[in-house]
Amino acid sequence: MAQPDKETRADGRKLIAELKKQRDQIHKDADDAKAEADVAMWRGIDEVIRSGKAMQVDAVKETGYTRDHVLKKTKQHRDTGEA
Repeated sequence: MAQPDKETRADGRKLIAELKKQRDQIHKDADDAKAEADVAMWRGIDEVIRSGKAMQVDAVKETGYTRDHVLKKTKQHRDTGEA
């Protein structure tokens, strides 16, 4: 296969840069979606516990997180609106 000339390579580099940019945006969107899912889960767990429908120990058992972690995340959400 013949080597591309400088102009062709420059065009190729632009295409590669655009592909990386697209990939980076998809990764960012995925990270944002994961963060939103975490917020929704901790908000929901906090609401269930505070409503009296379950106890913190139930959240520990169902999520696999420690009591300290559950307490930290539910309290964090309650204090700042984020989990």
